[in-house]
Amino acid sequence: MRRVVLAVPLLLAACAHGPSLQSRMAAYIGAPEDRLVQSMGVPDKQITVNGVQYLAYVQGHAQVLPSDIAMGGYGPWYGPYWGPYYGPYYNAGFPQDIQVWSCEITFTLKDGKVTGFTLRGNDCD
Repeated sequence: MRRVVLAVPLLLAACAHGPSLQSRMAAYIGAPEDRLVQSMGVPDKQITVNGVQYLAYVQGHAQVLPSDIAMGGYGPWYGPYWGPYYGPYYNAGFPQDIQVWSCEITFTLKDGKVTGFTLRGNDCD
């Protein structure tokens, strides 16, 4: 029983991932522009509208996912490919899938200080 009690905190610690992107970006609120640029780098996009400055940073990556046929599996409707009729024609496969993950972080600055931010994208965890 003592081993189980000692193992529970270790298992819970293994699940911890650290602070979320939301909380890491919230730490910049109130910071001057130069601190933001020193930490995040040169912004990918920027614009000033009516005295409010917007600095945007884009993060992302892509992964090529092979189709089922390219993996040597079953076709979507026909089952396994057997014989010369299916081999050369159907084993050419379907196009590969490309999965793209990205997150755009846009900071709002007023009078040289960060006043807020927004996160937009499918990888803003």
